[in-house]
Amino acid sequence: MPRAARAGRPAAYLAAACLAAAGVTACGDRNSCSHTINCGRGNTADQTRVVPTGAPPPPSSSPTAGTASASPTPPDDAESSEPPPPPVPEHRYLSQLGAVPGTDSDTEVDATAVVGGTPYDHSVTFVCSTYCNNGPDEKPQSVVSFNLGGRYRTLTLKMAVLDSSPDENETGTFEVYLDTVPQGARHVSFGSPKTQTLNVAGVNRVRLVAYRPGTVPNAAMAGAQLLDTVVPHLAWLNPELHR
Repeated sequence: MPRAARAGRPAAYLAAACLAAAGVTACGDRNSCSHTINCGRGNTADQTRVVPTGAPPPPSSSPTAGTASASPTPPDDAESSEPPPPPVPEHRYLSQLGAVPGTDSDTEVDATAVVGGTPYDHSVTFVCSTYCNNGPDEKPQSVVSFNLGGRYRTLTLKMAVLDSSPDENETGTFEVYLDTVPQGARHVSFGSPKTQTLNVAGVNRVRLVAYRPGTVPNAAMAGAQLLDTVVPHLAWLNPELHR
C-alpha cells in the first residue's frame, strides 16, 4: 500500500488493528464484552481487564453455593461425653445396694429368711451357731450399714425371729440409725414380727443393729455355758426403699 494511503487512515482504524493483532475484539462505547482492554464509557471494571484469547475465566472471589465450609464440624457432645448414670428405681430392696465394708461374718446381706413359712429373698440375717464371732471386746451383735445418697424418701423395715430358732421364747432387739441419729429400739419375739416405716429423705447412710439379749459373747463362755447357749436367729425381712 502506498505510504500516502497509510498516512491518511484515521487513528481509530489503527487502534482497532492493534487490538485485533493482540487477540482482543474491538468494541464500541456500549460494548459489554469481557475480553477487551477498554471498551468505552459503558463498561464495568471487570470488562476492562486484559484476558488473553482462549484463557479460562478468572476464579470467583466468593464461594459458590453448596460448597462445604473449610471449618471442621465440631464433634457431637453426645458422642464424646460419658453416658448418663442409670435412673434411680422407684422401688428397691435395701440389701441390693450392697453393705458398707466391715460387716461381721455372722451377718448375711441379701439372704433368704423364712418367717411364718414365707421366704424373704432380700433379707439381712443375723444367725450364730454355738457363739457369735465378735471379738472379745465387742458386743455380740449385728451391725450393717448402707449408703442411700439422699436418693430415697421412705424405708420400710420388717423385723422378726427366724423360724429356724430352736427357742420359741427368743426375743430380738432391733435398732435403726439414720446418719447416726437413733430411731428407737424394737423388741420382737418369736412368731410376732414388727414393721417400721421411716422417712429417709436426704439421708446419706442407714445403719441397722440387731442382737439377742443374753447372747454368749465368745467361744470361752460358750464352752462354759454349752448346755444353756443363747444365740440369735434374727432377720430384717426385705427392707424396702421407695423414692
